[in-house]
Amino acid sequence: MKDYRETKRRKARQLRYRKPIVKNINLDYILENLYGIMSECESVRWWIDFDDETLINALDGDEDEAYELKLMFTELYAECERMYADLKNKYVPECFDRFFAAIGAGEAGGGLLGWDSYEQVYLGLQCADSYARQRSREYLKRMRKDDLIEAALHCFKIYHAYMGLEHRYDCLKAAMDILRDKNTGYLQMVRQIEEAYERANEVKFYEMYGSTKDFERLINNMPQEAWIQ
Repeated sequence: MKDYRETKRRKARQLRYRKPIVKNINLDYILENLYGIMSECESVRWWIDFDDETLINALDGDEDEAYELKLMFTELYAECERMYADLKNKYVPECFDRFFAAIGAGEAGGGLLGWDSYEQVYLGLQCADSYARQRSREYLKRMRKDDLIEAALHCFKIYHAYMGLEHRYDCLKAAMDILRDKNTGYLQMVRQIEEAYERANEVKFYEMYGSTKDFERLINNMPQEAWIQ
């Protein structure tokens, strides 16, 4: 029984090239990534709603810029949601995955993967890329010319739209990460100092009290950059 399973596993591995996809340019990957972008946009929108003061302070008090940033994440979420729904419910060429494998997009899309019928998942091809591309090209050659041209048009439109959304997300996320990393730590420390100040003030800042010592410790540990006006 063990030898039979091993033979079946090996045979499936050898035949992965028959149904190839480009790792980062296939329908399932695009759907998964769109869903991930939507989740991240929701997370950022929640963060802005929950703690808009942090964002406004990070933007030097510019409330209009903070609102604009939130609006951009909201719009990106809506467009990703619309594309996700379209890919689920509207026309997508049946040859979408094979098309990009056939034209050599694997070099720019993370390489090729092949369907393993034993493992029931897409896995690496193990140096069978040329066979995989040829197999996909043979599949496309069986299509009528007009159908192939029409399918190619839709494939590129889908890919172009997806890349545009992904690029917008990358730009917005980079800006948001910079704001978070640069300012959030200082702002959190400021709030801790404000709370410690209130507690120390209740005991008139007498040095014998722990609340006064905590306040002084926080002040002394505040980075010098935080005091620059």
